[in-house]
Amino acid sequence: MKQDEQLVDNIREHVKKRFEASDKEFLFGADRVDIRRVKHLKFEARKRHFRFTIDEPPERGGTDEGPNPLAYFIAGAASCLMNQYAVLAIARDVPIDDLTITARGHFDRVLGGSFKEMIYDLRISGDAPRETILNLSREAERMCYAHNTLRKAGVRMVTNLFLNEKQIS
Repeated sequence: MKQDEQLVDNIREHVKKRFEASDKEFLFGADRVDIRRVKHLKFEARKRHFRFTIDEPPERGGTDEGPNPLAYFIAGAASCLMNQYAVLAIARDVPIDDLTITARGHFDRVLGGSFKEMIYDLRISGDAPRETILNLSREAERMCYAHNTLRKAGVRMVTNLFLNEKQIS
């Protein structure tokens, strides 16, 4: 996959700072999303100049004008991990042509329930050797805030890793 060369140096510097762990100001992160109720169970979220809609399907009382909150939660956790794979592949010059993920979250619907497991089917295609991708996978999981937060909270985290359509872990 062709990289935007102007951004590659930024990525390498970011990865270097994460692994060196010496810049204390850099290591403290914060993020913000503003959300307002538009109508019924429909919400609008804003992050900088981006806007996205959150809603529920009709069978749960929504108007089906956007994905439900848990879809965003699952997508956020999965894309956080996927982002780490992409960042590390760029920073380490690992040849990846394509990267996709299917994410499933299993949760307990009882009052006070929580997610029990997240299962990712992560597919990579490219010329990188199997061992390089396995190392990339270990580093990506270490770098992913969402993955680490869920794992530390007791959520079972499963990544089925495929390289060129062959499962390698």
